[in-house]
Amino acid sequence: MMLISTLLASALALADSRYPAGIGESPNPDHSEERPVVVELFTSQGCPPCVEANRRFGELAAREGVIALSYGVDYWDMFGWADQFAQPAFADRQQDYIREGEATRVFTPHFVINGGPERLRFTRDNVPHRVATSLPLTADIALSRIDGGSVLLELDGPLRETPAEVWAVTYRPGMIIVPIDGGRNAGTDMEHHNTVAALDRLDDWQGGEYIQEFAAPAEDFGLAILVQDGSGGPLLAARRLAPE
Repeated sequence: MMLISTLLASALALADSRYPAGIGESPNPDHSEERPVVVELFTSQGCPPCVEANRRFGELAAREGVIALSYGVDYWDMFGWADQFAQPAFADRQQDYIREGEATRVFTPHFVINGGPERLRFTRDNVPHRVATSLPLTADIALSRIDGGSVLLELDGPLRETPAEVWAVTYRPGMIIVPIDGGRNAGTDMEHHNTVAALDRLDDWQGGEYIQEFAAPAEDFGLAILVQDGSGGPLLAARRLAPE
């Protein structure tokens, strides 16, 4: 755990001068709801650098064409505060990214853009720059509500030798502020944005035309569909559905 603590403590100190535009950098005009970029953040209520990273993540989440999803992980809980949003499935997803990417161990805050392959340690400059300069996902995907409280997913694309994974991500849109009363962030009111509540693997996709109907999320929850080239691989398609 000392290795993790050292790595995390240095995350905010890494100032990357290659990205001088910083957090105020203009969003990519090519990004839109039909051509999104996906930003996933693995964070913890017990992680000191995550306080600032969560705030910056909220600014990214407000950009047009950015599907921003924040996953709580639990390996900071041993320091005296249990993250109320953490789930084992979220830690498993992070482990998939670590296994397929450039990092050798888990860390927070951990940003992944369009599934990688680069996994970003947070600085106030590098993550916004990478979001602004990332190519949008352009695969043929549609997501809509239909009668009876269901959602219809439609995909189309070339046939694949290996199947892609189709994930449904249910999240709480907007900001939640949580008072932290213990652990290394004790006394902090911590922002959370687009907090993931559930992560479900719907199916595999072999390419071609694909149509699936499934239950809509509960009221006030958003839904994102991520189509991924294997566990921890790059994203092929994404779409989100706002709460009714």
